[in-house]
Amino acid sequence: MRETWFLFRHFWKADVRAQHGVAGLVLFVVATVYAVYQVVRGRPEPETWNAMAWVILLFTAFNGVSRSLEEDRPEVLAYLRTTVQPLHYMLARTLHNVVVLSGLACLVMAFMGLLLGWADLDGARLWGFVSGMVLTAVALGTTLTLLALIAARAGAGFGMTAVLGLPLVLPTVLVSTTLGGELLRGVLVSDTWHNFAFLGALTLGSGVLGAVLFPYLWRAS
Repeated sequence: MRETWFLFRHFWKADVRAQHGVAGLVLFVVATVYAVYQVVRGRPEPETWNAMAWVILLFTAFNGVSRSLEEDRPEVLAYLRTTVQPLHYMLARTLHNVVVLSGLACLVMAFMGLLLGWADLDGARLWGFVSGMVLTAVALGTTLTLLALIAARAGAGFGMTAVLGLPLVLPTVLVSTTLGGELLRGVLVSDTWHNFAFLGALTLGSGVLGAVLFPYLWRAS
């Protein structure tokens, strides 16, 4: 765990030094929500609001995970393969992306609430929706990080991540939209626990799959 924590801090510091990476993601979220606001021109229907929230989060996740870091350069990776355990590297990279995407999910919710209102959400249902957004960001971050690492080793870049990622994140998106729709229809958070459980199971499944497959890919590259 100490090596994983060290790598996570290293990735985070690299992001802070670059600045334009995270700043570009924040600008993407703000610009996307504002563009939606300009198109809608008012308070959208709850079903429309729900769909827009998850679509914005989905594209934000793809943009967030696909950005390159200093460690993606071939010479840096060649050095890391001799000094770092593959499982520690994958866990640190996943944790880094999950933290970034969770923050962006909260930003999406805050900016949508500011410009488009909260639809029919209030009280516990609002916090349940925010929790669902964060848990979805965790699930997307876990799945897409593995795909981005595979694409980086194959030298295919963002194209492979998008092609492989869309089918794999579809279950997460379906569960998330169902969760949001139920909360907007007035269903209690306690009655939607199964959707939270599904999101947790999808996250766990992606993490286990990555822990099993990535070490073989790391040694073969």
